[in-house]
Amino acid sequence: MRGTNEVLRDINLSIEKNKKYVIIGQSGCGKSTLIKLILGMNKGYNGEILWDKEELTKLDTTELTKLYSIIHQNIYLFNKSIRENILLFEDFNEEQINQALSISGVTEFIKDQQGLDNNVGESGGNLSGGQKQRIAVARGLIRNKPILVIDEGTSALDLKTSYSIEDKLLNFNNLTIIAITHKLNPELLRRYDEVIYMEGGRIAEKGPLDELVQNRGAFYKFYSLREVV
Repeated sequence: MRGTNEVLRDINLSIEKNKKYVIIGQSGCGKSTLIKLILGMNKGYNGEILWDKEELTKLDTTELTKLYSIIHQNIYLFNKSIRENILLFEDFNEEQINQALSISGVTEFIKDQQGLDNNVGESGGNLSGGQKQRIAVARGLIRNKPILVIDEGTSALDLKTSYSIEDKLLNFNNLTIIAITHKLNPELLRRYDEVIYMEGGRIAEKGPLDELVQNRGAFYKFYSLREVV
């Protein structure tokens, strides 16, 4: 990535349809910047970023947004109902709504669909951080886009709920997932097709979890020093 300061360098990465990827590394190593580049949010780069063999700079980024949903750590909520914050004034059938509510865990803090009409308050002030993130997950899932990006999107949830949501998402066969996480649960990491470990703005290692552990390289040093949860 070009600019006054070089943020990323020597990046060589392929994302395949319906596979699951998780990006791991210390804060500031370039994880979120990499995601923004892939999704066309940053255009200042040298090299190539190809979507189905088409260079990113030649694509309509508005059309590109129709291909992915993104769940951020920081969620913006309107001073409207839970329903309106999930649907964003689009129409979805009951099956789509119920599936999104179930997988996201929104059903755990509303008793029934009538509870969807409760107001979230200014910037979601009536909700906890975990409840906001559940709404963000439901908002992303209900659109049924082929790519789901999770940028620390379950960080405010307790470990059990976070595990449950990630477990359900990984069961989707027709969904490409690109996740950033700091939770190093081996059971979940093992289910990703590729673990991408970043250091200092570059991809230091990538591959299945067990392979990276056996290699005892850069990822293993990071992984073994962290508390595995």
